[in-house]
Amino acid sequence: MPQYNRLRGTKDVIPAQTQLWEQIIMKAARTLKLYDYSLIVTPVIEETALFIRGVGEGSDIVMKEMYNFQDKKGREIVLRPEGTASVVRAYIENSLPVKSNLYYIGPMFRYEKPQKGRDREFYQIGVESFGDPTPYKDAETVKLAETFLKELGINAFEIQVNSTGCKECKPKYIEVLLNFLEPRKAMLCEDCLKKIERGAAIRVLDCKNEKCRETVMSAPLVTAHLCEPCDTHHKLFLEALKINGVKFIENPRIVRGLDYYTKTVFEFITDKIGAQQNTILAGGRYDNLVWELGGKKTPAVGFAAGVERIAEVINAGGGFTTEDKVDIFVITDKQYIKNAYALVNTLRESGIKAVMSYEEKSFKSQFREADARKAKYAAIIGETEIQNKTVMLKNMETGEQKETNEQGIINLFK
Repeated sequence: MPQYNRLRGTKDVIPAQTQLWEQIIMKAARTLKLYDYSLIVTPVIEETALFIRGVGEGSDIVMKEMYNFQDKKGREIVLRPEGTASVVRAYIENSLPVKSNLYYIGPMFRYEKPQKGRDREFYQIGVESFGDPTPYKDAETVKLAETFLKELGINAFEIQVNSTGCKECKPKYIEVLLNFLEPRKAMLCEDCLKKIERGAAIRVLDCKNEKCRETVMSAPLVTAHLCEPCDTHHKLFLEALKINGVKFIENPRIVRGLDYYTKTVFEFITDKIGAQQNTILAGGRYDNLVWELGGKKTPAVGFAAGVERIAEVINAGGGFTTEDKVDIFVITDKQYIKNAYALVNTLRESGIKAVMSYEEKSFKSQFREADARKAKYAAIIGETEIQNKTVMLKNMETGEQKETNEQGIINLFK
C-alpha cells in the first residue's frame, strides 16, 4: 500500500501541540472582545488581482511567494498569502459600518523556502480597525497587541515603532534614499538591488543581511523627512503610547514589507526564537488601501501575529505552559459499566472533564490508564458503592480517598 506524506512546508498540528494553540486562540478572542473586536471569516482562495493591487506588485509576496493558479474556468486564483487585503475586500463588499473593529484567525500560504519559524502554510491572528484616523487609535492597537501577548504570559519582547510617511512625503523621502543608495549599490545584496529595481527601495532599510544593514546605517531617516501632518501624527502617537504605559523604542529602520502601510508601523521583537525570525507580531496604519481596492477613502490600522511564532516563544519559556489533564477517570467492574457510564455523562453535563474505559479491564489496568491520562481524581464504583449509592473518590496526587456521591463530586469542582 502507498504511504502518503504531507507536502513540504506544511505541518500536522497534533493534539500535543493543539492544546497550546487552543489556549492562544481562546485568550486572543477574549482580549479582542474586551477591545470591542468582532470575528470575521474570509475565504482561503481569492482573486490574484486582489493581492497584486493590495499588497503591491513589487513586493516579495507578489513577485515570488504566492500560490497562484488558474481554476477550471480560467480565473486567476490565489491561496490567501496575508489577511489584510481579504478583510478589506470583505469590508467593502459587505458594506460594513464605516467604523468596524474586526479580527480573523486562519491559515495563510506563501511559497518560500521552508525554514525554522517559517512554513509555506502558517496561521495568523490579525486585527483590522476601520474608520478612525487618529494617532490614539494607533496607540490603542499597539496596547491591544501588548495586552494580548501578556495575557499569554509573554513579556520577553521589545516594541519598536516608526513612521513611513504618507503619499505626500514618502515619494520625496524615497528620492533622497535613492540618491544615498546609488553610489553604494555594490555593497548591497542581490535582493536589495531587485527591490530598488522594482521601486521598493524603502525595503532595503529592513534587509536582514549584515552587510546591507551596515551600508544603510547612515542612510537618511524617514522621520526626518515627514510632512507636517505625518510628523504631528507620529509625535501624538508616541505621546499616546506613554499615556497607555507602553514602553517602546523608536527604530527608523522599520518599514514593513507591504506597500499599503502609511504613517505608523510597529513590530514586537523577541530574543527567544533566534535572530532571523524574531518578530512575533507586527502591523501599522494603512489609510489608502480601502480606496485602492474600490471602497471609499477610509483610514485603517491593524496587526497580525503568527500562531506558530507565539507557540514557539511560549515553548521557549517566554510564556505560560499548558497541561492536558482529565478531571476524573471513572473506574469500575465490568458488571457496573452502565452505572459508570451514567456517572460519566452526569459529570460531563456539569462541566467536568470525565472519562472511563469501556473495555472490561482490571482495576490495575484502569488505574494505569488514569495515570496515563493525568487524571486529577479517580472515581471508583464497586459492589460496596453500588449498595450504598456512593462513589469512592481518590486524589491521584496525594492518594487520599473519601466516600461521596455524584453531587459531592460536582460540588468539589464547583
